Amino acid sequence: MIDILQLKVEQTIQECGTHLRYLTGSAEKLTSAFPLSCEAIESLNDETVTLLDQFIYRFTKLQDSLGTRLFPSLVSVVTGNDEVRPFADTLNQLEKIGILQSVEAWQELRTLRNNLAHEYPNSTEQRTITLNVLFVKWTDLSLMFNSAKKYYEEKIVPLSANEPKH
Repeated sequence: MIDILQLKVEQTIQECGTHLRYLTGSAEKLTSAFPLSCEAIESLNDETVTLLDQFIYRFTKLQDSLGTRLFPSLVSVVTGNDEVRPFADTLNQLEKIGILQSVEAWQELRTLRNNLAHEYPNSTEQRTITLNVLFVKWTDLSLMFNSAKKYYEEKIVPLSANEPKH
């Protein structure tokens, strides 16, 4: 029997899948624009700026959905304990069960995202560096999502299918 936590996991997996689809699409369309230079970033056409905005937005939304909903809910399902825990504990649990390759990889992506969120008008060089690194590393976030989804589908769903019906 599927419980509320599992429903939450499944809904968040669908949401993350949507973000990932648009993130992937915008990344594919941006491939020719990367790597960016400071000069290039100052003279991007409107279409490229729109794609870049979508890329950043979907990356941010995917990371938020993973960090605030999917990862905590998945750990709650795995541990059977839905008490609120520090996010560092959630990440460590995900690393322990093999969903995350490393907590540091998550934290690096979080730092990149935070760097983009705190834009400063005179920081074109820093923004350019951050975007170039993010464009190379965004697939790490995709791998984290796919790993969590696979774990859920292969380890949790079969267990719930074998639970006795009440």
